[in-house]
Amino acid sequence: MTKHLPALLLSLTCSSAMADGALYKWVDDAGKVHYSDAAPLQNQKQGVAELSRQGTVRKQAESEQARRQREASEAQHKQEQQRQLDSARYDKGLLESYRNVDELKADREKQLGILQASLDAQYSRLKSLNLQLRDMLKEQDVSQKLHRPVPSGLQHNIQVIQQEQKGLGAVLATKQAEYNSVRQKMQEDIARYLQISRSRP
Repeated sequence: MTKHLPALLLSLTCSSAMADGALYKWVDDAGKVHYSDAAPLQNQKQGVAELSRQGTVRKQAESEQARRQREASEAQHKQEQQRQLDSARYDKGLLESYRNVDELKADREKQLGILQASLDAQYSRLKSLNLQLRDMLKEQDVSQKLHRPVPSGLQHNIQVIQQEQKGLGAVLATKQAEYNSVRQKMQEDIARYLQISRSRP
């Protein structure tokens, strides 16, 4: 009896593995149902279901379209969870950074003041350039009316100022957008602070 024990144990092990193994079920393009203990090598349009040896469905068959929809839904759900987590962290930061809404307003207005001062300086520079260019263009116009050659230095300076105006215009647009963004964020933060501070225990 002892000499047959290894073979008996091997047989029981294989039987247990077969019992615990999976079966695969799929329907091919022709509508024929297949069962196998190995998954098909090629992708199946209607998907492949995974069954236990007892016939219990472990994993439903899933078409390519259904899989994409599921993955998209899971990704959207994950993004929403992350958004809620980020929002909770931001709320916590607001409450920990400011004792009251007046402190929040003062801090945001200080930021706006710095941005506004930078904007004012840029606008002042632009105004100065506009005046310089106006005078240079007048001088150029006089020379042309008198049929005199426009001094090369004057032409060069006009081009330099026009180029600086163009660059300054881009800088102003960027800084104005930043100012508007900070101002809008300030309003949103104040409204949010008031909301969460009321519900704080």
